[in-house]
This record gives sequence, C-alpha cells and structure tokens, in this order.
Amino acid sequence: MTVNEKMTQNERISALMRHQPVDCVPFVHKGYSFCASNCGVPKADIFEFPETSYLVQKWTMEQYDTEVAPFYTFVAYGAWEFGGEIAWPQDRWASGPSVARRPVQTVEDVYKLTLPDVTSAGCLPRMMEFARLQEKHGTQIAFIYGSPFTFCANLCGVDKFLEWTATEPDTVHHAMRLMTDHLKQVADWFIAEFGAERVLPRIASPTDGLVSPRFFQKFILPYRLELHQYVLSKGVRHIYDHICGEQNKNLPHLATLPWGDPGILSFGHEIDLLKAAEIFPNEIICGNVEPAIIVKGNADEVYEACRKNIEIGKQIKSGFIFMGGCDIPAAAPPYHIYLMSKAAQEFGLYR
Repeated sequence: MTVNEKMTQNERISALMRHQPVDCVPFVHKGYSFCASNCGVPKADIFEFPETSYLVQKWTMEQYDTEVAPFYTFVAYGAWEFGGEIAWPQDRWASGPSVARRPVQTVEDVYKLTLPDVTSAGCLPRMMEFARLQEKHGTQIAFIYGSPFTFCANLCGVDKFLEWTATEPDTVHHAMRLMTDHLKQVADWFIAEFGAERVLPRIASPTDGLVSPRFFQKFILPYRLELHQYVLSKGVRHIYDHICGEQNKNLPHLATLPWGDPGILSFGHEIDLLKAAEIFPNEIICGNVEPAIIVKGNADEVYEACRKNIEIGKQIKSGFIFMGGCDIPAAAPPYHIYLMSKAAQEFGLYR
C-alpha cells in the first residue's frame, strides 16, 4: 500500500481480526430498519425476504462507506422456531418481527417442547438462504447463536420468564437446556454447509441484562460457556456478541468466556468503552454512540457525539470498531448516518 492509498472498511475489519494495524478506525452500520427506509422498502422485507434484505443492506453500506457485511437477524427468535407465531413489522416504531402467539403459556408447556428441525423451523430457512447470498457475494457468513436466555424469554414473555427464575428454577433450566441444544444444532448445520473457519456466530443478549450477577451466574453463564466452547472446539475463529443495554455488573462474568482469537464485542451506550477494554483486553471493542442522539440530536450534537466516541475508541489497544450503541432505527435522518461516516474519516485516522 502506498502512502496515498487507503484501506477499505472491509480490509480494516479483516486486519483487526488478524491482529494487524489499520490506517483508520473502521465504521460499521448496524441498522436493519434504517436500511429498509433508506432504500424505500417495507421494514418487514428485511426479515421476510433474504435477497431484498441483503441488497438493501449492501446498498446502504456502500452509500455511507461502511463495512459491507449484510447479515440476517431476528429479534423475536425462539418463539416461531419452537411452534409459536410471529407478526411482521408494520407500524413506524417496530424494530422487527414481534411474537403474535407464544408457544409457552404455562410451566407444563415448557416440558412439552421438543427440538425443532433446524432446516425448516421458523426463520431458519431464511437465515440459511441469506447465508448462501453472503457466500455468493463473498461477504461475511453469519448465523444466530444466542443468547439462549433471551430466546427462552421469547417463548413465554420476558416478565414471565424472569419470574420463573425465582419461582420455577428447574423449569428455567429445562428451557435453557433445550434452547442450548437447539443452538448447537444450528451451529452444526452452518458449519457443515460452509466450514467452521468461514462462519461467524452472532449473539445478541438484551434480556440477559435484566438479571443480577448472581442470577446471571446461575442461569446464563453455564449455557453460554457451553455454546462458546462448542463452536470454538469445531474450529470457529471468532464469536460476536452485542452486549445490549446496561450490563456493567455482568461484564466480569462474560469476561470468563472464550471468545475466539479475537472475539468481537459491541456495547450499548451505557457501557464505558475503556472500562470494557480493561475487562476484555484481548477482544475487539465496538460501539457505541447512543442511538437516541443519532435519531433526535441535531447535526452538531451527532457529529460531536461521534467525535468523542471515536477519540475514546482509538485508545483501545486490542482494536476498535466505530458504530452505534444498538440498532439504528428507521427514523434516523439519513444525513446523520452520513455524519457518522464523515466523523470516522475525519477523526479516526491513526497517525
């Protein structure tokens, strides 16, 4: 590379994952519903139609000079796959599919659940179709891999599942065992299809942040450890987790998990990035501008928030990726996404 050449965003991400230096902080755009509104398609298409989803993400990522790595997610995962029903997003505020009918209403229902066929259950055929598009276009191949606690809560509703951690602990463990076994089968399917070194298990864990460290250690950590060890033992190189919301007290437990070489961890705006880097000294740290600022702030506020975030992230020795602190909503002004990209180029250079 000559002095006047710049790395692409994808080259920067690839370099970080090989523990190599980069010329500038990489910028990743994480906003599925924004991609839909940006390209003039219904939000439901992001989740229902893999080819449309792939293309509108790709176009948006190219437009704002971010890493081009479209991927498939499903915020209501678990309910549909285990026999419930979902509703596609229609109103202006919905961020993704919602649960229309939960497969679990009572404790007894949990013990009636059986492992679904991963090749046909719920969103999984769409996720595989999306992965084949990733393979076709040469972009990162990913699959949904947790958190099992968050997905179990989707089976019966968050309030009920949290209540059961206190009143029906055996039932919670039974559900967690089933969901963990299911996710291992998902991993087996994708590894067999594409190879362990080519796939990235992606985790999102919003409900995990609603329990205390004591409950986290009891109900979540053993199953997370099992899942991490399982894919890494099969040759998977990296695990990604968006540690959503205020999970400061649970970070030391998460730090005991193996993440790959390196892991990739993104955080909500509630987490101090330098503190996260201390707790996870070997992992790539991502984040974490508050989405509310990106949506509701004025242009100066957005640009300043991005500058501060990037200047903090550049201090992280293990590698930093600039992005929002969570999904960027459809209501975000497109100009503000441009400002994020501009800030990354303006303030992200490593001199």
